[in-house]
Amino acid sequence: MTDSGAEREAIVLFEEWLGLEDGEREAWVSARTEGRPELRTLLQTLIDADSTPSLRTGAVMNALESEATPARIGAYRIVGRIGRGGMGSVYRGERDVGDFERAVAIKVIKPGLYSPELVARFQRERQMLASLSHPHIARLYDGGQTPDGSPYFVMELVEGLSLLHWAESKALSREQRIALFRDICGAVAFAHSRLIVHRDLTPNNVMVTHDGVVKLIDFGIAKPADQEAPTPTSSASIGNLSLTPGYAAPERLTSAQVTTAADIFSLGRLLQDLIPPGEKDDELRAIIARATAEDPQARYPSADALLAEVDAWRNGYPVSAMKGGAAYQLRKFVTRRRTPVLAGAGVFILLLAALGVTLAANVRAEAARLEAENRFQQTREIAKAMLFDVYDEVSQSAGSTQAREMLARTGLTYLDALAADDTAPLDVRLEAGLGYLRLAQVTGGDQAGELARHQDGAALLTQAQEIITPLFEQHPDNAGVARAMAQLELERAGSNLYVSNDANLAREQAAHAEAIIAPFAAQDADSARIFAVAVQAQGDSFGWNDQYEEARTQHRRAIAFMDELPEAIRNELPVMRARGAILRLLGEAHHNLDEHAEARAALDAAVANNKAVLDRTPNNAASMRSYAIALWYRAVVHRTNNRNAEARASIEESYATANAMRARDPNDAGALRLVAISGEVYAQVLADLGRHAESARLSDDVVATHRLLVERSDGSQGARRSLAAALATRGGNFYNGGQYARACEAWREAHAIYDSFARAGTISEWDRANALKEMQDFLRDACNPPRPGLSEAP
Repeated sequence: MTDSGAEREAIVLFEEWLGLEDGEREAWVSARTEGRPELRTLLQTLIDADSTPSLRTGAVMNALESEATPARIGAYRIVGRIGRGGMGSVYRGERDVGDFERAVAIKVIKPGLYSPELVARFQRERQMLASLSHPHIARLYDGGQTPDGSPYFVMELVEGLSLLHWAESKALSREQRIALFRDICGAVAFAHSRLIVHRDLTPNNVMVTHDGVVKLIDFGIAKPADQEAPTPTSSASIGNLSLTPGYAAPERLTSAQVTTAADIFSLGRLLQDLIPPGEKDDELRAIIARATAEDPQARYPSADALLAEVDAWRNGYPVSAMKGGAAYQLRKFVTRRRTPVLAGAGVFILLLAALGVTLAANVRAEAARLEAENRFQQTREIAKAMLFDVYDEVSQSAGSTQAREMLARTGLTYLDALAADDTAPLDVRLEAGLGYLRLAQVTGGDQAGELARHQDGAALLTQAQEIITPLFEQHPDNAGVARAMAQLELERAGSNLYVSNDANLAREQAAHAEAIIAPFAAQDADSARIFAVAVQAQGDSFGWNDQYEEARTQHRRAIAFMDELPEAIRNELPVMRARGAILRLLGEAHHNLDEHAEARAALDAAVANNKAVLDRTPNNAASMRSYAIALWYRAVVHRTNNRNAEARASIEESYATANAMRARDPNDAGALRLVAISGEVYAQVLADLGRHAESARLSDDVVATHRLLVERSDGSQGARRSLAAALATRGGNFYNGGQYARACEAWREAHAIYDSFARAGTISEWDRANALKEMQDFLRDACNPPRPGLSEAP
């Protein structure tokens, strides 16, 4: 077996060899490897690999040792080796377990390259990498460990040629090569926006399919090494062979900490190799030089910034990397307007002086335009970071409600000014609409990490609608716009159902959301989630009025849709979260239709699903809430089927989880609401067990929490309706415990709330026929007129 220290030394020497002139290389190799034949052999292997085209995923180096081809890895039968690299081997696999067919590329990391701790990190990172859904990034489907402990990754199999071989074989023009580079930059920018660094961008890690579509492979495979401290003798990067000399940024040789700047360096190298020497001018060389600067701080700050510079060069605008001053800017202006300038100079010699003044003014205008464009881009990057990147990261932790609101409001302040310009690009206006949507969710919602200020949320939803709806009318076939429009309709449906108590309008909006997203539903996890939730929301609207057969139909339809999704999408967190919620609602429908076995099975599945999500995302507020809700409703089903021990165990865990969320973030209306609804069931369970004093104390906390939610929501009907339902339950608990006066007090307040809806004309038909009538019956039969036994029981 090859000594790993010799491998590392060979890589360092190869990096130096790449920087030598052809005439110096042979003598240099002899001098540096004198008396060390093994090192010379390793170095020559790398040199030979650099000039030999082959299909690889990973580092450019061919494997310095051989290993047997396995017959099977996971659910895949191995049909051959695709290639070898410094990190390991890549095999072609075919799934043959019977549920569906798929050909994939499977990368197996060399045994011994990674410690058990790093293998564990690979497993934790795998789901994040699998979320990279982009047309120019090969998907990561799955992963695991072989019997000998080697990590492996199951990736999309890309059939085609590597970047440079495609460009040469097709004799691509400079413009066609730049078009490929633009796609590469877009894919890298997308990954960077999700805090993922490729680390090994090389021509062999950029494939072009037979249809001419760019696909980046091996995205982020080596990312966990960022977290591994380097040994005293070598950097973590070299120690793990996760770099390709000539394309790896200089800091990769000395530091284990890798930022997006490393990918900018590699993009510069790709651009250098992609454009033939004879087609590079001074401006393009300046762009490449800045991208590949030794100092990471001197490089372009982002892939988008590099791409903008390339576009400026293509379109004849000044390139900032040139630093040419006013004369350079003037020359670029004249070049772009060559015909009118020359015609004017030839015909009107006497206007030369005036032309000079005009050109000087244009130079100033050009400089102002560039400065404005830079400010625009910087402002947009700040806004996007606050509204999306940082917001998403902060949302992972409980206790972040106010921080999320602040981030959304601050980011929107920046973005709003950009979107107000009628000439703003589509994506900027869409980002502004999504920003208002996010702010509406955190401000007006009462789910996890939300503030339940319903009136403020409704106003923000209107602002989101004013931006997103015209965009959808203009671009109905744009997937991003369709997702935003469907999500907007779902937010409006939720507001109408849970705040305004209008089930019919909510159902119409949910159905509209389903129709909007249907063409894109199976393309990615986010679209799949939106489609499933749109179907679920229609079921919610039926269940709101106790139409449980119709609700069951919709929830079954949503589950069936998710069952048909590709495995990779089905196992992504957004889809799993939606599945857990729908299973819980399906269990509720079965329960209310007296289908007890089906209800228990659905709720057990919901609890298991949500526990799996929580295990993958511990301390995540949304995951904690979903798990607690599934436990809560399972307790309801156990209680009504007289399984008191099971009911108590389930509701105690639900209530404890809800209180942990409230303790971490007292501003989280979702946590408060969960404390209230789980506490309400817990009080019922305690009353069933004859523990009436404990039930009464818990009921006091439940009602106090509902009152707080009413206050925070400025007295919204949805919050008051929830308070009335809790008071009705409280009355029943008191009555069953012999505290008749307190029971009547609770029922009278609940009746007053329902009656106020009736007098205002906002009560639903179900509430009129059921909740209001029930309170009237209780008050008539048990409380009015007083009976001898109505006093408090001793």
